[in-house]
Amino acid sequence: MSDATYDPYRPGAGRVPPLLAGREDLLSLFDATLAQTTGTGEGPRPQVLFGLRGVGKTALLNEFVLRAREQRWLTVKIEATPDRSLGRAIAQALYRPLRDMRSLGERGHDFVQQAMRVFTSFQLRFDPQGNATFGFNIEPERGVADTGELPADLVDVLTAIGTAARENGIGLLLAIDELQDAPLEDLRALNVALHELGQDPFPVPVVFVGAGLPSLPAVLADATSYAERLYDYRSIGLLDEKATREAFTVPAQAQRVYWDPDALDAVVEHAAGYPYFVQVAGHYSWEGRAGERIPLAAAIDGIAKAQREVDEGLYRSRWERSTPAQREFMAAMVEDEGRPSSIADLVVRMRRRRSSDLSVARRDLIAAGHIFAPERGYVAFTVPGMHDYIRRHPEA
Repeated sequence: MSDATYDPYRPGAGRVPPLLAGREDLLSLFDATLAQTTGTGEGPRPQVLFGLRGVGKTALLNEFVLRAREQRWLTVKIEATPDRSLGRAIAQALYRPLRDMRSLGERGHDFVQQAMRVFTSFQLRFDPQGNATFGFNIEPERGVADTGELPADLVDVLTAIGTAARENGIGLLLAIDELQDAPLEDLRALNVALHELGQDPFPVPVVFVGAGLPSLPAVLADATSYAERLYDYRSIGLLDEKATREAFTVPAQAQRVYWDPDALDAVVEHAAGYPYFVQVAGHYSWEGRAGERIPLAAAIDGIAKAQREVDEGLYRSRWERSTPAQREFMAAMVEDEGRPSSIADLVVRMRRRRSSDLSVARRDLIAAGHIFAPERGYVAFTVPGMHDYIRRHPEA
């Protein structure tokens, strides 16, 4: 009998599974970035991860943070929202790593003190209700990071903290999730600040990683045109069959549990490379294992339970939050079987006269994060399988 105790699958938003199957290249690249930045003290080009919902962008960001912390780096991870400025979010998130930097010892003490003073100036501008002390009073650095202009002040505070980190042989990781939701003016400020930092002859060791929906590159370019060249863009897609199989089998095998071949074939086929469904189906199939085996019956039951959970938690909520006009728009996209839908085709299917008749529903669905525009004249769902849910629930 197996002595397996712990469920090796981790369904849920942003939870890091035991194996980030199919993401080995990205993880290796990040490890190399950490090593390069630590060794040279020089910050790299900022990076942006973009992809559909549930493909593992947040899990990757969380893994990046874990790996940076293992190297004693300072880490900041925030989630952008439309109703909170990036300046305030960054000010609130920077406090803890700066406080922790005090424990690094006397190395670079003066630079650490300077970073705290500059941060205090920054915080007083963007989060004046925040905790501007570190267990003792820190006077703000007058004339630095206190203009109230986010681009200039962000450069000042990141430069000060990055310099202190460099003196301690580490760097700062700044990770921002759901970046497309940040106010446009804040995205412009972020672009300007990262652009200025990168133009320094010896950029401070700040590693920036942003993540968001497939619309994110276009959103950043709308903020400033040079964003197309500023970032290293990395598309995060569905898993291929090999990676999908590994995502199911490797975590189970670590606990000496093995999928029966027909059971594995069933879950791999149904998951269709969607990482979120892999974790949910793996979880429910694990619950039905028989000793050291996961048989076909457990997989079939796991698939059914996973489908119900995904339907209720991922698809139905999006559908129910939509207006009748938006639902009609999405229902018209179903015929394309998950491929991008031509606006011209949708006009015909919805019996409208011209594309402008669909502009309001299209705009609102994009703003809600339900669809995106992969290219001019086309739209696609941000959640894999949404078309299948709508087809299976015509009464919804």
